[in-house]
Amino acid sequence: MPILEVRDLKKKFDNTQVLKGISFDLEEGQTISIIGSSGSGKTTLLRCLNFLENADEGTITVRGQKLFDGLSPVTDANELRKMRLHFGLVFQQFNLFPQYTALENVTLAPLLAAETSEKSAIINRGKELLDQMGLADRMGNYPHQLSGGQQQRVAIARALALKPDILCFDEPTSALDPELTGEVLKVIRGLAQKNTTMIIVTHEMAFARDVADIAIFMDNGVILEQGPARDLIDNPKEERTKHFLSSLSK
Repeated sequence: MPILEVRDLKKKFDNTQVLKGISFDLEEGQTISIIGSSGSGKTTLLRCLNFLENADEGTITVRGQKLFDGLSPVTDANELRKMRLHFGLVFQQFNLFPQYTALENVTLAPLLAAETSEKSAIINRGKELLDQMGLADRMGNYPHQLSGGQQQRVAIARALALKPDILCFDEPTSALDPELTGEVLKVIRGLAQKNTTMIIVTHEMAFARDVADIAIFMDNGVILEQGPARDLIDNPKEERTKHFLSSLSK
């Protein structure tokens, strides 16, 4: 059974249909890269999966549990929080709390939900995650004392701290200078090698081809093409996919 099953997901903003029936499966330990032009619905899809937006129709199932059913959407705040714990989302703009250190940013959410007896273990896990991100010497630094790449690595550690079933990235390098992009991609590559289940919206085609198991090309709110990442990116079948990829190489 796939860890994630998405069926016929639809989302409209006012009179604009942004998602027009998205369906795909994600196996545990797999990485899916989602590519496509701006406005194709990639970020909206991630936000619906993370319940930051309510889809209008369709279903989202994680580990056999139907979390969302368009026929009876969840509106209770506590239930929504529980549903969001299945997903960790790393944003484009880091979204760190400026008044907290790197370690505090990573441990804040799990500490708020923890019993007193668990707090020491949570802090130790936060330290381990920052060490894993190559930030063992930056745990006491505030966001303004960190480079963009370091801030994004703190954001990745923060997402991992809640032990999500699926880790999602929304253009994780788009806000970074080119020289800082490599350090973040290296961390994500390492997570893929450890079989972390991930969905990555990215414009880094070489990275998507080499790291992802499956690639999805979205266009105008639909999945136009999907398949093994190397096959889709090196030898796309759809003309629209070919045009998109060729435009990136110009």
